[in-house]
Amino acid sequence: MAVIWIKTSFLGVRYREHASRKHGVKFDRCFSIRYKVDGKDKEEVTGWASEGMSAEKAFKMLSAIRENIKNGAGPKSLAEIREENEQQEAAIQAEKRDKGKAKITFSDFWESDYLPAAELNRTPRSLETERGYYKKWIEPGLGSIPLHKIDAAKVEAIMLRIQKAGKSPGTVSKIMGLISQVWNKAAAHELVQGDSPTRKIKKPQQDNRRVRFLSTEQAKSLLDALKVRSSAVHDEALLSLLCGLRAGEIHNLTWGDIDLKNGTILIRDPKNKRNRHAFISEDVETMLKRRHQEQATTELVFPTYNGKPRMWVSDTFARTVDELGLNNTGEVIQDKDGNDIPVRITDARQKVVFHTLRHTFASWLVQQGTPLYTVAELMGHSTLEMSRRYSHLAPDTLRKAALSLQGHL
Repeated sequence: MAVIWIKTSFLGVRYREHASRKHGVKFDRCFSIRYKVDGKDKEEVTGWASEGMSAEKAFKMLSAIRENIKNGAGPKSLAEIREENEQQEAAIQAEKRDKGKAKITFSDFWESDYLPAAELNRTPRSLETERGYYKKWIEPGLGSIPLHKIDAAKVEAIMLRIQKAGKSPGTVSKIMGLISQVWNKAAAHELVQGDSPTRKIKKPQQDNRRVRFLSTEQAKSLLDALKVRSSAVHDEALLSLLCGLRAGEIHNLTWGDIDLKNGTILIRDPKNKRNRHAFISEDVETMLKRRHQEQATTELVFPTYNGKPRMWVSDTFARTVDELGLNNTGEVIQDKDGNDIPVRITDARQKVVFHTLRHTFASWLVQQGTPLYTVAELMGHSTLEMSRRYSHLAPDTLRKAALSLQGHL
């Protein structure tokens, strides 16, 4: 059925009626305007009466378009008018969003975006550490400040406060890193622009290389105490102490990596693709045979209760170290009641942690005259420079090497 258009009293405006839908007592009307642009006839629908359109409104729109065509400026069609209106509305909404973004503080973003993502991607221990850093150091200095107003000066003030509190350079770097992570996530959400303000701050130099290593007597005492508390933690400690394995390497070992026949352990390094071998001593062999219960080669040597790799060393290790007093200085102070309180070691490099066992492995080797190159290979160091810190433990070896040329000429 052909569409019938009906002229109105407004020149250039006409309408057609809907076949069934009514608006009031009349059938709904669809209005359109007709005009010439660039010498060509053009017709556009302005809308329905049920949407608020009328012949008078349509004529006003037509008059505006004709005026624009005459003056050569402004929208020359309904389509252009609608596009211009959409752009204006988009600009208004963008301005509102920008104003809203400008009000978002560090704490707002921490709670709404960063922390929920961290809860999904961090281990419980890492998450607890980050929350502690935020609550104690970051929130007091940056929490109420809008993200886009955070600059290097404000971040540096936090860094100085941490240093004045006597915290280590390593702690400073970790807190600066956390601020940077939050900033980068905010930048991904287009809340801030540019590099993190932490990049403009010179961080304190740190030497976090372990210095402390255990004596034979201390190592035996520690292993004996661990055996009573947890056979698994004892066995992990034994592997680190006598094979030089890192905690992560121990936790990812499978029985397929253990070659008791040839006395070797394959230590995989998927990140750098630099696998190496550790060598099984009698004590380690006895321990592994005790643990081996015909498990499949793909099963972990030290699994968790659900068969997955451990994410961290059990707290049993730290508690045992504390009970043995290995992290005490040997001095005591008295509390208000006159009780003796051991003074704790504060230098992180001197504290006994699980990594101390690996450091002890290397230290013992060097003391026995093992060449640094060999130590580097056994430790899986990427460069010989990483093993040079043990060179002071072998003065006699170096002297013998130097004097071996005596009488050579």
